[in-house]
Amino acid sequence: MLLSKEVTVELHLTGCRLKQYIATMLRQQDVPLTPEQFMLIDLLWNQGEMSQQELADQMHKDKNSVTRLVDAIERKGFVVRRQNTSDRRSNTLVLTEQAEKLKADAKQKGISILDKMLEGISEDELRTFLTTLRKLSLNMNISGSED
Repeated sequence: MLLSKEVTVELHLTGCRLKQYIATMLRQQDVPLTPEQFMLIDLLWNQGEMSQQELADQMHKDKNSVTRLVDAIERKGFVVRRQNTSDRRSNTLVLTEQAEKLKADAKQKGISILDKMLEGISEDELRTFLTTLRKLSLNMNISGSED
């Protein structure tokens, strides 16, 4: 098999395994979020209120996918939509008290899940891997856009 094809297949399979692993571990740790919901709510925990478009941009997802994610975490009681006063077509997402109560415990559990996943991999190996992933990402820019 060509090395480039092997790398592409392995990246895809690893991405799928990563999503399954994190979903399973979050369930086992009683964190009531999917990996994508966790990523969305973590952005709000870290950066505060933002529009759905800002979330879509940061998550590299289309608006419809983010809308479905927001609908799901809104049903769970973790966010509310507040209409943007300067643009009524836009909503700002605001974390609820329930989301704030979840924050410390969920973040700690998330970190322990990632630590367990990265066991046995040195910091130098991780830095090299991250550098390579960033180069791959830059090579995949479409029409000169920056990721």
